[in-house]
Amino acid sequence: MYEKPIGRPQRDPFDALVDVLAAADRYDLLLGIVPVAFAVALVVAGVASLSMAQALLVAATIGVLVIVDACYRNPPTDQGST
Repeated sequence: MYEKPIGRPQRDPFDALVDVLAAADRYDLLLGIVPVAFAVALVVAGVASLSMAQALLVAATIGVLVIVDACYRNPPTDQGST
């Protein structure tokens, strides 16, 4: 027996991922850098002979620089207010 699905038609998950990444702007990508920096720092600290504190200090510095750039150096502007 064939049952018709209720609701939206099923989409390919890859197409959904492409749509989400295409809709991401600069600030979404900058905020994505912060957790990636911490994840890379944890991997590097585990593989290399680097202490966890040193690796996390580098990741925190990268995070601070990204946030300062996004909030103060290149803040978002309202395009409709001009």
